[in-house]
Amino acid sequence: MEDDIVIRVRGLKKAYTIIDKNVTIGHVFHKNRTKYPIFDGIDLDVHRGDIVGILGRNGCGKSTFLKLVSGILEPDEGTIEVEGKIASILELSMGFHNDLSGRENIILRSALYGIARDKVMEHIDEIIKYSDLGVFIDNPVRTYSSGMRSRLAFAIMVNVDADIFLVDEALSTGDMAFASKASEHLKDLVRSGKTVLFTSHSMSTIKRTCNRAIWLCDHNIKMDGPAEDVVEAYTRSINESFEETMSLADGGSTSAQYRLSTFYRDGNGVEKDSEKQRYWLEQAAMREHPMAMTDLADILMSEGKEEEAMDLYQKAAENGNYEARRKFATMLGDTREEIEYLRGIMKGLASTGYPYDLYNFGNLMYKSALTMDDYKVAFEYLQMASEKGWLDADVLLAQMYRDGYGVERSIEDYEKKLIYASDGGHPKAMSMLAEAYLDGKFIKKDNEKAFHWYMRSASTGNMKSQYQVAVMLSSGIGCEKDENAAKQWFARYSSTALNESRKTAMDTMRARRTDIDISNDMLKSMSKTFQPQSMVALASKYESGNGFKKNRGASKDLLEKASLAGGNPRTRLAEYYLEGDDESKEKAFDLLKSAAAYGDAGAMYRLAMMYKDGICCDADDTKYRMYMRMAAERGNRDAKDLVMKWDDRIRRRKLNKGTKNDNAKD
Repeated sequence: MEDDIVIRVRGLKKAYTIIDKNVTIGHVFHKNRTKYPIFDGIDLDVHRGDIVGILGRNGCGKSTFLKLVSGILEPDEGTIEVEGKIASILELSMGFHNDLSGRENIILRSALYGIARDKVMEHIDEIIKYSDLGVFIDNPVRTYSSGMRSRLAFAIMVNVDADIFLVDEALSTGDMAFASKASEHLKDLVRSGKTVLFTSHSMSTIKRTCNRAIWLCDHNIKMDGPAEDVVEAYTRSINESFEETMSLADGGSTSAQYRLSTFYRDGNGVEKDSEKQRYWLEQAAMREHPMAMTDLADILMSEGKEEEAMDLYQKAAENGNYEARRKFATMLGDTREEIEYLRGIMKGLASTGYPYDLYNFGNLMYKSALTMDDYKVAFEYLQMASEKGWLDADVLLAQMYRDGYGVERSIEDYEKKLIYASDGGHPKAMSMLAEAYLDGKFIKKDNEKAFHWYMRSASTGNMKSQYQVAVMLSSGIGCEKDENAAKQWFARYSSTALNESRKTAMDTMRARRTDIDISNDMLKSMSKTFQPQSMVALASKYESGNGFKKNRGASKDLLEKASLAGGNPRTRLAEYYLEGDDESKEKAFDLLKSAAAYGDAGAMYRLAMMYKDGICCDADDTKYRMYMRMAAERGNRDAKDLVMKWDDRIRRRKLNKGTKNDNAKD
């Protein structure tokens, strides 16, 4: 074998004989025996210094594989080559004598590893201390819990001078403190050149401990790769598998019961069935699953069963569910009249059809929802706002598609809405999308897409994203590893943290009209962190020559970078393009539409003028007046002056019309 390969498996096949329990004794020795395959041609190399987690469903062969590597079992076909001495914990009872004390079993089990008694006695105090058994070390092992046996077995094993360590579920028993200590010890072994293989049902343990994981499924290796990637794929398959979820739900898993209710609600792998959805919700709620209690309470509210709903909201609130807290507080505090009053006002405002009015009412309905009908109304108004280009509406709609509130759950639409809003420069959408791709909980994990959107978000000054970009560059996650670039992003993240203090100092110095040069230097420092407002301010100074040498090229470059964020930076960049040819003006039109969708009043004003004059679009008086009124309401002074003149003329016309009518009556 190559120098760094310590375990090589080729063509491994193993099957167990299954005998039909209904056959007679005579037939046992002749017929009705069937072979149940465990492995059907596995090839695998394990390298020195690997910590390999082996995962899969019960019965997939995790323990069998370790026994084959250790030599306890023989393969039916194929070869297993091992380079080095093996130490293992494959069964907690193996090597222990129940009637002997823990101390005596240390000596006995060490002998099985080939360690001389005098050598064991040199280290026995260290082994006892590591096991955390304390005064129980001299009690018979038959009095030990599985966790105590596990700690003792692990403490003995890690003191063996072996090259390869095999651990079967030992880190899944006992307390978390010992599991954490054991996990760190395995990492220390690997740092010293040892190799570790272990099985576990704990995905967090595998992610925390291993650099590599192997997923066993259907008699073979389904996936082999970085531990985090394999765990994410395995977890996703479990969460999306109806059969697996049903099995876990029948076994009493509350998370599986709740997940199963959503399968029946959404028709995920099974026909929609409201009765079965309700049944599994009730099962999970009975065991105080917070989200199940909240969803069931929502249904009860829609049925008019407020007292039952309130009890569930209270229990879910006590278990930390934010939505349940809000709803319980609303019902207990009896603020529903206030909510209905505000809803009436906001709905009236939404009659304008302006996208932000539609969004504001939809957002209120979402945040104050007590019934499924409330969520449906919220979705309806948010959808109208989205159709008119309001990006905040797209972000909230994405959440509603993800959670199935007010609309049928659709992860595809969740992803589409976030992408659309992110392309429009919405900072929250960018960070949400990046996290979704990195996490892989709702949409397929994709580190490259995650890096792309974290980079976009970081380039708009988002501190959290700047740090994440640095980490990903440092580790080569979703991108080529680049330590120098990582250091630059760490530095940028650290500098961004100073921006609030810089702004305070700049505002104070400007108010006192002192140290303008220092203020300008701080503005440049803020711009280097990709803070959009500071980049726009610096671009204006380069444009006007105020405190800097006039440089239109530098001004435009800054605005190009700042325009990754939505809103005003895109409006300012559009002003440059409006000075150019028709192609440039089309770019300006697109930038202004995007900035207006983010609520920028300046963009609305300029867009109105383009609709008035038919620049890059057909002249449209309706859109001209709509955008002009929206710009006025959002605070644009020129738009305010113009709209005020319009309204004055309307009032005069009404007044004149009223006077004429009065004269006619006379």
